[in-house]
Amino acid sequence: MQVRPARIADAEGAAGVVRRSIEQLCGADHKGDPATLAMWLGNKTADNMRRWIATHTVVVAVDGERIAGVAAVRADGEVFLNYVAPEARFQGISKALMNSIEAWASGRGLKWLTLDSTATALRFYRSTGWVMAGAPQPGFGVTTRHPMRKMVTASPGMQPGT
Repeated sequence: MQVRPARIADAEGAAGVVRRSIEQLCGADHKGDPATLAMWLGNKTADNMRRWIATHTVVVAVDGERIAGVAAVRADGEVFLNYVAPEARFQGISKALMNSIEAWASGRGLKWLTLDSTATALRFYRSTGWVMAGAPQPGFGVTTRHPMRKMVTASPGMQPGT
């Protein structure tokens, strides 16, 4: 498995991974509610993925030619995507994606990364050093979002601003 910057040509596969992950792995969040799923999946399209790849930092985990995970972060350090293909769950892919995002943030001299975790991902984030940054908040539909943050540490071999 390799983590690399996403390419425009990855958009279809990356959007598919995100959609399948939400549908199949995030049941504790959407509770099978059709309206909530429609809202959550509404912007998870190949067109939007192409736009995100062009305007944000998006990384993919690839296994051969197959995209197994995708993560994205805004310039201010807000992580807005971190999804793994259902068949690739528990293989270290999300951790590898987030390590890549953390190295990116360190290289830009950011002090913090932030995100809103799903209930499904809370245990993962806590196990990798993320801390709660406030009380849980209502999300869209039946979901709840859990604000989190993580201090960015200098990556070995990385100099801030590189």
